Amino acid sequence: MTGKSPAVTGPEAPCILGIDYLQRGYFKDPKGYRWAFGIAALEVEEIEPLSSLPSLLEDPSAVGLLRVEEQQLSITTTTTHRRQYRTNRDSLVPIHKLIRQLEGQGVISRTRSPFNSPIWPVRKSNGEWRLTVDYRGLNEVTPPMSAAMPDMLELQYDLESKAAKWYATTDIANAFFSIPLVAECRPQFALTWRGIQYTWNRLPQGWKHSPTICHGLIQTALEKGEASEHLQYIDDIIVWGNSAEEVSEKGKKIIQILLQAGLAIK
Repeated sequence: MTGKSPAVTGPEAPCILGIDYLQRGYFKDPKGYRWAFGIAALEVEEIEPLSSLPSLLEDPSAVGLLRVEEQQLSITTTTTHRRQYRTNRDSLVPIHKLIRQLEGQGVISRTRSPFNSPIWPVRKSNGEWRLTVDYRGLNEVTPPMSAAMPDMLELQYDLESKAAKWYATTDIANAFFSIPLVAECRPQFALTWRGIQYTWNRLPQGWKHSPTICHGLIQTALEKGEASEHLQYIDDIIVWGNSAEEVSEKGKKIIQILLQAGLAIK
């Protein structure tokens, strides 16, 4: 248990691809059962949404840079090299554009590495594409780490027990890509696109330990900023209260802490 939220510890962490459980209000367990939060969201015109704050970014592709030391990740001693397989044709143009954008932002860079993993484009609920990589081969040979991830069912029970009238969620933009990596661990994350090999300078999506690392660093930032009571699942944070004003103030405090830590909020 932690001071702010329940957590379970095990040898492995789930490979989460940015699924916003706290925002969508339900969770599917490994057996396929759907667990609903039981909270209905209402839109009230008189209430100013947190998304209207002037310090927030309108560009969902914005990438922050968390003010932490470059992260030293575990490095496998086994080289894995898997060729790129055929991908969805609808994803080709968007992924090419995204790769050029990420290279311009310094999130990825060109490299030459004996490692290689195939790109695995994932379509988001809004129709856009997410650049993820099929790291199953790399994940199989990556050393385990002691993971401390919140248990989703415990989070849901905790959230329902609040019985509050108002809730607000905060979503960090491209949280994984905001976490810098040391140069030594980057070659193992190499990928190839249109004959050019790239690797990640920031924490990649699809790697088995990325969710745990991301959650822990954001949790540390919130604790240092003395954030008010909240629930966190990786890059999603929710606060609650009995009035719109109370929730708004809590949400603004959370956003201020995250911005000061170097993260981008959408």
